[in-house]
This record gives sequence, C-alpha cells and structure tokens, in this order.
Amino acid sequence: MATAGPTSVTREIPGEVVEYLHRHHVITLSTSSFTGMPHADTVVYTSDARCIYFFVVEGSQMLRNIRDSRHVSFTIDDYTVDWRKVRELQGVGRCRPAGPEQDAAGWSLCLLKFGPGSVRPPGLMHTITPSEMHFVDYDYAVVTGQAAQIRSRMYQIEDAPAPPAQGPVATNLDRLTYEAGQIVFRPGDSTGEYYVVIDGEVEIRGEGYGADQTVLRLGPGQFFGDQATLRGQQGALTCHAVSRAILLAVDRKSLRDLLEVGPA
Repeated sequence: MATAGPTSVTREIPGEVVEYLHRHHVITLSTSSFTGMPHADTVVYTSDARCIYFFVVEGSQMLRNIRDSRHVSFTIDDYTVDWRKVRELQGVGRCRPAGPEQDAAGWSLCLLKFGPGSVRPPGLMHTITPSEMHFVDYDYAVVTGQAAQIRSRMYQIEDAPAPPAQGPVATNLDRLTYEAGQIVFRPGDSTGEYYVVIDGEVEIRGEGYGADQTVLRLGPGQFFGDQATLRGQQGALTCHAVSRAILLAVDRKSLRDLLEVGPA
C-alpha cells in the first residue's frame, strides 16, 4: 500500500497529472445531497491545466447534489488485465456551472479530445477546480511481483477553494410520509422543525378572518417551517400534503449547524 509523500504546492494541475487526465476519458465523481447522502456517477470529461470539464443532465441526482454542495471528490484508476492496480488519481475540488467562456473552452477541448465530429452531450457543462490531489504509481514491476518502490505524490493547488471542514446535515434525519390531505402541522403545534420536501407537494395556509389563504405551495428540493414555532411562539399556519409527500424533518439545531458552516 502506498504512503503519501510530502505535499507539493502548485499553481496549476501538475504536468504528470495533466497527461494522465488526457489519457483517460471517464472519471468517477462523488457528490452528496443536502442531508449528506453520498452518490457516485461516472462521466465523460475533458481537462486542461486548471479545470476538469463535464456535462450534467438536467433533473439528475448529481445536479441536485452539486447545487446542495459545491465540493466533489473524484477518482480515476488503471488496472492490468488481471485487475491489479497500476496507477490511480484521487482528488477533491470545487464544482460549478461553466460560464460562457469556460463553456466555449471546454467544448473546444472536447472536440480536440474526442474528434471534430463529436455531438455535444445533453445537459449543462460544469467545471471542477481541484484543490487537492493524490497521484500514485504502482508501476509494472510492482504488479508483476518484483521489488520496486511505489511512487506517491500529494498536490495542493494554490488559490483553489478549500474543501469544507464540516459536512452538511447528518443523514439520521426523520423521514416522514404524508398522504394527500394529511396535516403536517397546524396552529398550536410547537415542534419547531424545518421540513425538506423530498417528493410530492405541500401547501401552507394562513387561517383567520373567516377565510383561509394559501401562503405557499412547495415541491421537491424546497424547505419550510412555521417561523413562529421556530422562534418558540404560537404558530399561525397550517401545512397539508397536496399529494403524497415525503419530507425530511430538520430540527432547529441541525439547521443552525448547517448555516454556520457558511457558503460552500
């Protein structure tokens, strides 16, 4: 097993890593949801000395996760025909939608890498700016059983956004299911929780003066709560499921811990 050597600080992706990235076509990306649930995808990519470029399909779990947490981890591995490892690259970086200039540059790189007749994939182009990378050579002498030293290098990119020191909300949240018409909370409830809509739709209504009034209708990816109860006061709103809805209940402390992390 390789032991990482001293970390080298560099302004760009090191040349040997740039070359390694150019030799490969598929990278495995790991993202996490708002609740910290991990998700892995393999995507086709291209790269230069600063960024890794790839496409994300609209409505995909990966896109939702990137919007929840801008940091992703990635890996590429080489194996021999008998599945012994030769080289590997692991890293973490900041992921964002490509701007117009980055999109043009990334697509030009795709045409150079995959050929001028390539068809643009569906979805939105995104970029990863690596902040840390671990590159390991298990050379052929090692995998054939001969004595040789494994070369392992750690790289840190100057001025790259640092990975978060703390993760998002823990995964041990209450997962609740409400059938259409079922009440989530009403005035007088004092649970003081936020809710995240995972699936379905809910409606929040204000009651008073002899008539109800719809305040909000919310769907997947949105979160809500009665602000009064969250402040420890008497609630004034009613929430019910419009259709069968799956919610995550987030207590005030968990949400406060998430917000104190700051923007990713």
